[in-house]
Amino acid sequence: MDHSGDSVRILHVDDNSNFADTTAALLEHEDDRLCVETAASAEQALETLSTGQYDCVVSDYDMPDQNGIEFLEAVRQHYPELPFILYTGKGSEEIASDAISAGVTDYLQKGSGAEQYTLLANRIRNAVDAHRSQRKLDERTRRLESLISSLPGMVYRRLNAPGWPMETVEGEIEPLTGYTATDFETGAVTWGEDVLHPADRDRITETVQEGLAADGEFEMTYRIITADGATKWMWERGHRVPGADADSAVLEGFVTDITDRRERERELRRYERMVNTMQEAACIYDTEGRFEVVNEYLASFYGTSRDELEGESSQLLPKIRSEHEGDPYQELIDGDRDELRGVVSGEFSGHGYEVLEYRLTPLEVDGQVTGVVAVTREVTEQWEHER
Repeated sequence: MDHSGDSVRILHVDDNSNFADTTAALLEHEDDRLCVETAASAEQALETLSTGQYDCVVSDYDMPDQNGIEFLEAVRQHYPELPFILYTGKGSEEIASDAISAGVTDYLQKGSGAEQYTLLANRIRNAVDAHRSQRKLDERTRRLESLISSLPGMVYRRLNAPGWPMETVEGEIEPLTGYTATDFETGAVTWGEDVLHPADRDRITETVQEGLAADGEFEMTYRIITADGATKWMWERGHRVPGADADSAVLEGFVTDITDRRERERELRRYERMVNTMQEAACIYDTEGRFEVVNEYLASFYGTSRDELEGESSQLLPKIRSEHEGDPYQELIDGDRDELRGVVSGEFSGHGYEVLEYRLTPLEVDGQVTGVVAVTREVTEQWEHER
């Protein structure tokens, strides 16, 4: 007997113990995945079910304490999905109808030949396989629903047709668009005509069709107009559903709001432009004193580009350290100093002799010093004049 994870545990209920034992032996001989236990009454069977895990129940109809239909109804109260096969020598259309009404999985009359056990084994396998497949599908659906409910956006299934009519939408539809899922699924609102920003429609349609023609996938960012007239930026990724006709493709995908990210990127670009137009040298040093980020002015000071300079060691820091006791730069990194400022002079490669006024402050990220922000200004002419 194979007791692996592929095995099938069966509870056979029949008040005729000789017939039950014979059926168990022949079923296990028919298929070594089948493991059959027996019960002589409905009452005993219910107690057995409460103490173990079974994949299928096979029951006689004509039993003294409860008939097979009454036993089936009792099983369904506690185990609504458990496969249940009514295997009886007493057959009639009335019994079959009652069994179907009570939720029987299958109905089979006992026979006189050995082939009845082959047939019964086949019915058991089919019932258990169908139940296991449905259980896996239900679990997968549950996980997908849980995933969708936690996603900061919406998933969809729509037609690749004018207006992009939605078949199904799930997720944060209302927070995203101001419309309900029903609005989209009934066609009262269409994504392409009512939601997508008019200025982006042609570009997005072209992007989708090019992606579908290339490899069946597409990715894009665009604007939408919400129900209350607000403009938001969306990021979308989708694909053609496998097996769908290329000319009338069904599309599936995910849409999320990136408005805040776009605004942050916009602010970052503005900040970078501001920093790079400064008439002072500005940079961020890493904890080892190497250039991590530099502005255009500092790169021009060294006669090179920002990309070439980033990653190189600072020529300023050794001069600053030489004029102080201890290591003032390390004190900034260790959090023992809030600021380091002063004036230093010397030769700088690519620029010659200069007098620089500097100010260094720790760069903190999430409460930890990750580098140092430095701003320096050339004061050579001023110092020469004063001297």
